Amino acid sequence: MRIVFCFAFVIVLEVLGSFAYAQQANVLSDAVKKQTVPPSVEVVAIDNRIKVFNAPAGSRLEIYSVVGIKVVDIEMKQSDGEYTVNIAKGYYIIRIGETVRKVAIR
Repeated sequence: MRIVFCFAFVIVLEVLGSFAYAQQANVLSDAVKKQTVPPSVEVVAIDNRIKVFNAPAGSRLEIYSVVGIKVVDIEMKQSDGEYTVNIAKGYYIIRIGETVRKVAIR
């Protein structure tokens, strides 16, 4: 009798466990569907021009030297734009909001 009871108990646990797993999978799939990934910010440096695409409107374009000194700070009014900068040739770090990129000014 005990064996039958234990066997029935194990079957009930398996059924409840699979039901809970299915519910959790549905919740996770709904969360993934609702989550939207914003387009990534693209930065292109050509000569003394910086082209920016998909940046958040109203953010700031900050350019730092490789030692961490802020060289340029530009307020961006549009999400896409081209900015002319008068800085020496070399490597710089560009920050737009939370996005950071390394570029070479040639």
